[in-house]
Amino acid sequence: MEEKKLNNSVIKELMEKYKTIWALSHFGSLAHWDLNTYMPEEGIESRAEALAKLAVLSQKMFLEKDFLSLIKKAENEKELNDYEKAVIRLLNRSLKYYQKLPPEFIEEFTKVTSEAHVAWKNAKEQDNFSLFAPFLEKIVELVRKKAELLGYEKHPYDALLDEYEEGLTTEESENFFSQIKEPLKNLISYIKKSPKYKEEHELEKHEYDREKIKAFANFILTYIHYNMKHLRIDLSPHPFSTYIGKGDHRITMRPKDNFAKTYSSTMHEYGHALYDIQTHEDLHYSPIGGGTSLIIHESQSRFWENFIGKSKTFLASIYGEMKKINPEIEKYSIDDIYHYINLVKPSLIRTEADEVTYHIHIIIRFELEKALIEGKIKVSELPRIWKDKYQEYLGISPKTDKEGVLQDIHWSQGSIGYFPTYSMGTALSALWKKHIEKELGKIDDLVKTKEGIRKIQDWLKEKIHKHGATYLYNELLQKSTGESFSAKALLDYLEEKYKAIY
Repeated sequence: MEEKKLNNSVIKELMEKYKTIWALSHFGSLAHWDLNTYMPEEGIESRAEALAKLAVLSQKMFLEKDFLSLIKKAENEKELNDYEKAVIRLLNRSLKYYQKLPPEFIEEFTKVTSEAHVAWKNAKEQDNFSLFAPFLEKIVELVRKKAELLGYEKHPYDALLDEYEEGLTTEESENFFSQIKEPLKNLISYIKKSPKYKEEHELEKHEYDREKIKAFANFILTYIHYNMKHLRIDLSPHPFSTYIGKGDHRITMRPKDNFAKTYSSTMHEYGHALYDIQTHEDLHYSPIGGGTSLIIHESQSRFWENFIGKSKTFLASIYGEMKKINPEIEKYSIDDIYHYINLVKPSLIRTEADEVTYHIHIIIRFELEKALIEGKIKVSELPRIWKDKYQEYLGISPKTDKEGVLQDIHWSQGSIGYFPTYSMGTALSALWKKHIEKELGKIDDLVKTKEGIRKIQDWLKEKIHKHGATYLYNELLQKSTGESFSAKALLDYLEEKYKAIY
């Protein structure tokens, strides 16, 4: 039987008190999920008010004298294991946040971002950036203030990056993007010059019934997951996955007329859910239950989206279900489907981008966010600068705000500093792939059967998921594989795969 993770008596006492704070977070997560899925639009005012008060109540409970003294007491305990040390680290991280951000700031930020979500949703539906711009201006003003309140060593954007990936800096992000930018541009150029390059695949031209696509997404989850009592899937304007609590993981999808895009996003969100599902039993209800490292989280979603979902052998195993979406699919071989799912071409929508051009979308957002925080560009200039950057980097330009600056949900949530984790997480996923194949054999062979898929899930659980948020991404990589983080595995994988296809 596996050893218990949280054994120290003071840590146990601390966790018993923490459960009430966890419960507030539990219902806050549920309220956010509902806001994105089922809440009537007119409910936003009361929902924003409730979430704001909930955030302030969490802060108040966290800063209670008894709770703070327990944290101090736990810090003085000897011979704590890695999990117990991580509990203290994460609590101190939250403590810094609550001590430095005044209650009135937290309340205002929560209220503004809750209302901004509905403004963004309406702006996107109506293809009108001006409906969202005033809210985004306020959010940028608030995140700048947040950076100053939290503090930073070199750059205000550091404080925002750190909120999503502990210790991540602007300099580290810039170094990573400088490693991948030119090699990716060269690979894109190689692919575009190939006689096999296509601007469009025939399968994109077919019409697909959205109800059948939704049924296909449900089939995919049932096929790859071993206990559907953990999961439910609903619709939202932007696909996401959220961990409500033990045994309660919500995935949302945005049905598209193009089945490949819905398929990829479903695989992506499943990777997030599985990480939380497979956290060690002892860590639920604690600050290290589930994954708080977004780089690790994105490594899991991108792993399932790219290495499983785009595998030819996996596609062959679900080909029969694909045909139910549209009988026209029968005209195409598995090779045709494989080339379609792995089609590389500059496109406008980040969540629907191929593996190669995807990182260019992230680089654009990183550069825009950094410039906004530095005050080098204004919110009103974003649609124009967005279009200019897409033209410069990918040779295409959005004709509408909906397919341009309004496509992502993140800024409406105040999540500035989040985007770099997508690209770095993808690089980390390539390192996990490399080591899975060293130990278990080729992924293309494993995904031929449900047993092989379960072997992959078990490897991920043992090496990554069971630890929850105990380790930072580079620490976990070192502990699990003995290797340090770099972009090399990602670049090697992309070169080998796409030079073979093209």
